[in-house]
Amino acid sequence: MFWLNKKSMQNKYFALGVLFLLSISYAINIDFYYGIGCPHCAATEKIFEKLGEEYELNITWHEVYYDSAERQRMFKEYERFGLDPMKGGVPTTIVDGKSFVVGELKEEHWRELFDLCEQGKCPEEVISEKDFANKVEEKDTASTLTWPVLIGAAIVDSINPCTIAIMVLLLSTIMYTKGRKETLSAGILFAGVIFIMYILYGLGIIKAITTLEITHIFYAVVTLGALALAIMELNAYFNYKPGFFAVEMPMFLRPYARKVTENATSPFGVVAAAMFCSLFLIPCSSGPYLMVLGMIAKAVTLKTLTYLVVYNLFFIAPMVIITLLIYFGRTTVEKIGEAKEKYIKHLHLISGIILLGLFLIMMNELIKYI
Repeated sequence: MFWLNKKSMQNKYFALGVLFLLSISYAINIDFYYGIGCPHCAATEKIFEKLGEEYELNITWHEVYYDSAERQRMFKEYERFGLDPMKGGVPTTIVDGKSFVVGELKEEHWRELFDLCEQGKCPEEVISEKDFANKVEEKDTASTLTWPVLIGAAIVDSINPCTIAIMVLLLSTIMYTKGRKETLSAGILFAGVIFIMYILYGLGIIKAITTLEITHIFYAVVTLGALALAIMELNAYFNYKPGFFAVEMPMFLRPYARKVTENATSPFGVVAAAMFCSLFLIPCSSGPYLMVLGMIAKAVTLKTLTYLVVYNLFFIAPMVIITLLIYFGRTTVEKIGEAKEKYIKHLHLISGIILLGLFLIMMNELIKYI
């Protein structure tokens, strides 16, 4: 009898426990990554506010435009889901740590997702409005960098008269003091050091931008800078004066550059000259580089390093090509110098056209962001 009473009590408590659990609504945990001023984020917030009356939404807010720590947190979530942060943006929403939503969803799609999560069936996949499964649809407004844009900027940088002038000075010195064989090793070494220095400059600038949280300010500044450089280059085509109102090494720096390269008669001297000349090149060839850095500064990932490597390979390409042409006897230092002087106005024209195109691309994205 006692056993029956005990069994009856256990069943009673079990039934009460079930009723208690059923009375508790399922809390849906949401990590919502947004940006202040983002209209898509604001629209999603309104939907959450409305659906919060029907579902128990436990929302954690992460502002990524001005909070670098939250931005890095979002990038790590992208990487956790196997996605490229450069192809994402805000709003980004993670539901119950499983469903990764990029961009806006319609209200009915949020309902569908929340219903699944309440049933314990929250899909472990990437979700977007386009097909509601496995595709990233929305892009961040500053993710404007594409391979054509990257390579175009690098080409502008590489055909800069500054770069060609520096190589002519160096190779002429080596050729007349050491011979053709030494010219090859010196030219390759010089280009290699420039390559490394510019990658370090790029990483340092990106680190400074993200640390100071001035990504958007920097992007706006380099966008306007692109227009200024384009105007300077186009003006140089129609009204050319060496070192004046053009993307060239200023006249007062040229004697120093000549002196440094003339003393580069040993491997150590070439390395020192390259490191020193990398600073000389900054005033006249950093414009396109800064534009690229402005585009990728939001995403400090391994892909950032890939972009920097590819950019700088294109940047040093003319240095390597000139070195090889001279080594194999296809041309001479004098002919390279003469060609530079002959076509210098055309180089400025090409540079100006590409820079104007870069400005239009960046300005278009800047207007969207504003």
